Amino acid sequence: MKLQESTAKGLSIEDVVDISILQRFQDTFAKAMGVAAVTVDRYGKPITRESNFQPICTMIRSTSRGLARCMACDARGSLKAFKEGKPQTYLCDGGMMDVAAPIIIDGEYLGGILCGQVVLAEAQEQFVEGIVARNLPLRLPYEDVVNMAKQVPAIPRERLDAAVEMLFIMASHIIEMGVANLTKTKLLTEVEEKAQLKAALQSAQLRALEAQVNPHFLFNALTLIGYTAIAEEAPQTEEIAYNLSDLLRYSLRNVAKSVPLSEELEMIERYLAIQKLRFGARLQAQIKVQPEARQWYIPCMILQPLVENAVVHSVEPLIRPVHIDIGAAVEPAGLRLMVSDDGMGIESDYLAAIKSGTFPQTNGRSGIGLQNVLRRLAGQYGDRFAVQIDSEKGQGTRIALLLPIS
Repeated sequence: MKLQESTAKGLSIEDVVDISILQRFQDTFAKAMGVAAVTVDRYGKPITRESNFQPICTMIRSTSRGLARCMACDARGSLKAFKEGKPQTYLCDGGMMDVAAPIIIDGEYLGGILCGQVVLAEAQEQFVEGIVARNLPLRLPYEDVVNMAKQVPAIPRERLDAAVEMLFIMASHIIEMGVANLTKTKLLTEVEEKAQLKAALQSAQLRALEAQVNPHFLFNALTLIGYTAIAEEAPQTEEIAYNLSDLLRYSLRNVAKSVPLSEELEMIERYLAIQKLRFGARLQAQIKVQPEARQWYIPCMILQPLVENAVVHSVEPLIRPVHIDIGAAVEPAGLRLMVSDDGMGIESDYLAAIKSGTFPQTNGRSGIGLQNVLRRLAGQYGDRFAVQIDSEKGQGTRIALLLPIS
């Protein structure tokens, strides 16, 4: 991912990435894969706390000579990965297997994410001997070095390869976060300087909406959860993780695009599958769509927020079953999309405020989902679309959108 002009020159990872988010993801990765992990700058200096570090590495780094050696080794590993353009597996100066993936933002090499501190199970004894020999010059207690070397996790080669693949995903996530933050800053500056560029403003709003939930982080974390669920034989957790990751991937790739209605419906089915695991028989959903409507292109994530509103405001507060109906039909004037439920309904004063174009935050409602839908439709269709909202307290709500023929 490359910006038009380099804005990362002279910056550090901390300048473009939220370190607290990076730390949480690094900790989760290290725990799930059973390896140590740390993120370093271009000079090998750690910028995160070490995750799951082995006692022998902590002891080595407790000496000034050992710390300098480890930092130099980390810097070399990350630099090699940068030059090769992909993660690199190598034998560290302490005698253990490490993996480095480069962090390159807007063409600038800022550092790397590293994992490892393991030995290969196929040659554990030889690795232990090598660890002891390599660390004798540090004048550490010999018996402690031997004992700690034997405690270093021994993993099969295929597990190390899996760690390499996950490390690549993690590095990609960090890069995408940095590029997104730089891009947002650049776009906001352009909007301030050129307020008349409406398209630039809309793009910045979409990027801000993405950044609210940090979808790149969630997607990669869910992928990791899915792998862990498979390993732990937890099929429901696996189903939730992969359904939600598909939803995030869909919104991430298409948030500024139009997609066939069939794709939006597929994502709605995945969303409902997750919610049915939560609510059980309390959630009853049905989708009725004319076949000719399925290939009609609509803005991405236009229908799904309305379904989510029905779940949050109708199913969640009630203990009785709630029915949600999703429909679509082609009419002479365009495509009609409908979401209705027989749940809580909307208070009359709040409904009147919505119809007048205001979305007050009251009674646990913010209206942000519907507000974003209407704002995006107005940005795409102007005044050529229509919305109808009918609701009665305790009886349910029906929202219909009429999208014009493009």
